[in-house]
Amino acid sequence: MFQLHQQTIAVASKASAKYTLATLKFALGTIRTPLYRAMTDMAEVKKKGADAVCLNNTSKNRGYRYVCKNYKYLHHVIHCDYMTTAEKMVALMDIPNIGPAKSGFILQMCIGEVGCIDCHNQKMFDIDRKDITLQKPAKLATKLKVAQNYIKLCENLGGTEYLWDNWCEFIADRHPTKFDDAYHVSQVHVDAIVSVV
Repeated sequence: MFQLHQQTIAVASKASAKYTLATLKFALGTIRTPLYRAMTDMAEVKKKGADAVCLNNTSKNRGYRYVCKNYKYLHHVIHCDYMTTAEKMVALMDIPNIGPAKSGFILQMCIGEVGCIDCHNQKMFDIDRKDITLQKPAKLATKLKVAQNYIKLCENLGGTEYLWDNWCEFIADRHPTKFDDAYHVSQVHVDAIVSVV
């Protein structure tokens, strides 16, 4: 799943900032929202932009407006060869409503690094939320330390590919009426991102 679907997203993101923007919108749209709503929500975002009901949360809306305004810069950061992964995470955490988990998810999709330790993974791996949360505002050194610890945690849990595939299996089992299997869950990431472009 990861080998196919993440690579599809990564190739598109590297080739064009518009796909990076779509990936950023998808990451924001999936905050505290079930994945099975992704296609509907992303279609609404494509049609209504910041006025989409799925973005009526103030923080999500601020994040959406930020990525629309700064997506070329964020594209450069994500695909930059001279920045560390932790530095990339720090830059992404400047997006309103994006913390370590979603910055890790963005990098997982766009460059195949880090991962998303969302509420499901926190429970599955018995991770205390405060151990992976950044209290904003924070000094650069604090942000870098949080990012470095988060990256190390993802590696210790099995790495980006394992986190992706394991999460897809979990979601497929949790929502058998919404997804055919884990492959379907993984494919929704690609379909939702491509549908916004």
